[in-house]
Amino acid sequence: MALSTYDFCPCGSGDKIRFCCGKDIAKELEKLSAAIEGEQYIATLKQIEGLIEENGNLGCLLAFRGIALMATGQIDAAQENALEFLDIEPENSTAWAQRAITSADEPHKVMEYIQKCLEYSSTEQIPQLILPAIQGITDSLFAAGNLFAAFSHLTLASAISRGNQQAVMRMYQFVQNPDYPLLLKQRLPLPSRSDDRPYAEAYEEIFELSRRGAWFLALDKVEDLLEEHPGDSTLLKAAAVLNTYLGQDEGVAVWREYIATLDQSSDEAVEAEAYAQMLDNQSNPDVQPIHRVCYQVADLDKVQELLVASDQARLVPSPGFSNDDPENPPPRAIFVLTDRPQPESGTDLTLDQVPKAIASVYLFGKQTDRDARIELVPGSIGGEKVSGDVLADITDGHLGKQESSEEISQVPVLTDAMAWNPVFPDDTPQEKIQELSLENRSTSLLHTFPKIKLAALGGMTPAEASVDFEARTRLEACLLIIESNLQCRDHQATLNDVREALGIPPLEPVDPTDVDLDQIPDIRLARFDVSKLSTQQLADVFQRCFFVGFRRGFINAAEEIVKREDKPEQVNMSDVYSALLDSRDSIAERLELVQQAKETVVAQGESPAIWLLREIPLRLVNQEAQAASDLIHRLESNHINEPGIAEQLYGLLVQMGVMNPDGSRVTAQSPTADPSTGGIWTPGSDAGGGGDAEGSGLWIPD
Repeated sequence: MALSTYDFCPCGSGDKIRFCCGKDIAKELEKLSAAIEGEQYIATLKQIEGLIEENGNLGCLLAFRGIALMATGQIDAAQENALEFLDIEPENSTAWAQRAITSADEPHKVMEYIQKCLEYSSTEQIPQLILPAIQGITDSLFAAGNLFAAFSHLTLASAISRGNQQAVMRMYQFVQNPDYPLLLKQRLPLPSRSDDRPYAEAYEEIFELSRRGAWFLALDKVEDLLEEHPGDSTLLKAAAVLNTYLGQDEGVAVWREYIATLDQSSDEAVEAEAYAQMLDNQSNPDVQPIHRVCYQVADLDKVQELLVASDQARLVPSPGFSNDDPENPPPRAIFVLTDRPQPESGTDLTLDQVPKAIASVYLFGKQTDRDARIELVPGSIGGEKVSGDVLADITDGHLGKQESSEEISQVPVLTDAMAWNPVFPDDTPQEKIQELSLENRSTSLLHTFPKIKLAALGGMTPAEASVDFEARTRLEACLLIIESNLQCRDHQATLNDVREALGIPPLEPVDPTDVDLDQIPDIRLARFDVSKLSTQQLADVFQRCFFVGFRRGFINAAEEIVKREDKPEQVNMSDVYSALLDSRDSIAERLELVQQAKETVVAQGESPAIWLLREIPLRLVNQEAQAASDLIHRLESNHINEPGIAEQLYGLLVQMGVMNPDGSRVTAQSPTADPSTGGIWTPGSDAGGGGDAEGSGLWIPD
C-alpha cells in the first residue's frame, strides 16, 4: 500500500510523515514500504543502509530495518537495531515493540517492554508490531505459569486485533477450557468512574490508560493517588485489579487492603480474597514433592511374573512410553499398583470396594553399565512407603535394596489430598462409574477436605478456619474457588452441604430485581433467580456464562429461556438447546429436547439439519435403527447442500462404521444380519426388500 506524506510516519511517533522524521525522504519511504509489502527484504535492507548512511539514524528507517531483519530471521541484528532505535528515541512505541519481539529476557521483563510500547502509543496509531509482540509474551507467560498476566494479554490481543478470527479463536479456546479457573477467565473491570471523587479527572486518565493496556503506567498513577487518598476503596480496588492484570505478587497485599474496607462477609470481600489466594498460589504454590524410588533387581523375569500374577498389579498394555533419555532404553513393562485386590466384577461395586492406584511400576532390563532395576513412582505425596510395602509383598523377597530416591515433581497439596485414582474392573458399567465418582467427590469434600492443612488458610485446616473469625473469609474464598471450578464441568455441583457442615451459611439464590448485571461478576450469575430476570437480562446471563464456560450459569439461564414464550432475539436458540443436551440424564429426555429444538428452529425459519444429525446417534443408542436410517435419508434428500451438512453427515457415517473414510460403503455384514432386510444402508441406496420391517436398515458394528 503506497505511503503519502499524510500517512502516519513508520517510526511510530503518531505524527504524519510531513511533520516527522521521514518528511525529507517521503518518496524513499514509499519505495521501502512497497518493497516490504512485496517481501523483498534483502533488497530493502540494502536500500535502508544506504539511506541511513546519507541521512543518519532516522526512526522511520530503523523501524523498517527492524521489520526486514526479523523477517529474514536475523534476530540478533534486529535486537541490536531495537537498542539503537531506543537509544535515539527512548519514548518510541515501535522501538519498544521491536525490543519486546527480539528480546531473550525472562517473560516479566519482556512484559515491561510491551507495557512501554503501549504507554507511548497513541489512541490513533498503535504500532503494527504490537500484536505479534503481545501474542509472543502471552505464550511466554502461559509457559512460565503467570496465568493472570497471560490471560490479560490474550484479551488485549483480541481487542487490538478487532475481530481477527485467529485471535478471537485463541481466546475462545482458552475461556472454554474447564481446566482454567472461572475467576481467572471472568471479566475483572476497574471500579466505575465517579464524578464526585476529588480525583475524578485523574482517574479518567487511569481508566483510559487501562483500556488500551498500559497497565504499569495506570498502576503508577493509582499509587500516586493513594498517597494523597490513603485507604480509598475505589483506588485500592483499582490497584488490586491492575496488579492482577499484570500477575504481580504485590496484588495479594493490595487485595487484602481493599478487603479491610468492606463488610467481611460480603460477596465482594470473598471474591477479593479469592483473587488474593489465586495470585499468591501462582507465585508461591502450596505444593509438596513426589519422589521416584529405584530398586535393584536380580531376577527381573521372576518379578515381572509375580506382578502379572498379582491381583494388586495391572499391566499397562502398549503404554507408548516416551523416553526423555535417548541413551537408555524404555521400560520392558509398566504396571499400576492398587491399594487392594481387584474385584471379580464391577457390576455391583460399592465405593469402599473400588481399588485405587497408589503407584506406577517401571521395569527396566539390564544395560551395559547398569543392572536390572525397578522404578516406583507413588501416586500421592508421601506414598513411597505404602506403595513400596505393597510392591515388596507382591515380589515376595525378589525386590532388591533401594538404590536411590529422587524428587521428580511438585504436586498441589489440595489436589493430592482430594485425588481419586480408581482402577475399575473391565465390566464396570459406565453408569456405575459415574455414580461412584460423584459419591467419592461428595465424600471427599465432606470428610477429607475439612482436615487438610492449607497455605491459603495460613496453615490451618478448613475445620479450624471455620471457627476462627479472621480466617472465615479466607475459607469462604477457598470454597468459592473450588465450587466455581466444579460448576464449569458439572452444573449440579454445589458445596452448600460442605458449608453447612463447617457452620458457614450456604449461598442462597439472589433476587435480580433492580440489580445492574453489568456490575456483577460472572461468578455470581448462577445464583440469580432466573425466573425474575427480564428477557434482556436472561440473554445477557446466558451469553456471558456460555462464553466463559460457566456451565451452572448458562444451563440455569437456558432452562428458563426454553420455558418462556418470549425468546431473546439476540440468543441463538440452537446454542441454548445444545447447552441443555448434555444436562439430560436419559436418552428419552435428550430425544424430547431434540424434538423441541427442531420445532423451535423451524418456527424461526431456520434449518433443522444440525438437530437431525444429533438425533441419529441417539436413535441408534435407543436401538431405533430404522428411525436413524430415515433421518439419514431425510438429510440427504432435503439438506445435503446446506453448508457443512454433507461433511458432518458422512463423518458421522464413518464414525458409526457405515461408510469407509474414502467414501465407499462398508461391505461387512452383521453376524445377525439377514440379507432380506437390506444389510447396510448408505445414502443413495435402496432400503432393500425388508426396508419397512421392524429393525431393518442400518447396520452398526459392535
